Amino acid sequence: MSAADNRPEPSEFHRLDDDEEKVEYEKDQKLTNCGVLNLNKEDHTLGNFIRSHLLMDKRVLFAGYRIPHPLTPLVRLKVRTTAETSPLGAINDAIKNAVNEVDKIEHSFTKALEEFESQNVRTEENYGDLMVTDSKDDAAF
Repeated sequence: MSAADNRPEPSEFHRLDDDEEKVEYEKDQKLTNCGVLNLNKEDHTLGNFIRSHLLMDKRVLFAGYRIPHPLTPLVRLKVRTTAETSPLGAINDAIKNAVNEVDKIEHSFTKALEEFESQNVRTEENYGDLMVTDSKDDAAF
């Protein structure tokens, strides 16, 4: 924590302590096919991403997450499934689907970028700090 306030240092949100695990799973003692996945040093970005992919699975009855405190980088993801799969199985499937989606987005972006670059060929010469660019798009300026 910084001396000026009670806000943790930014590095505390990313580095695991020696006794910390990145991922911990707790089976729910009250509900069947239910568990909580704790994601240490994570925030809404990953929590909501996994939750949204879990909700696409028809075998998932409930998926939600919460962050216990804004100054604590911990995501608690609760999952309840049908008898067809376990919560961990559903989480693994959701993560695989999410990775596939990101790969498709990356492929589409790369393809669009290559297409754009091939249509907008630029020749660049560097003159010290001055960059001179010749392009058909620059003619409008």
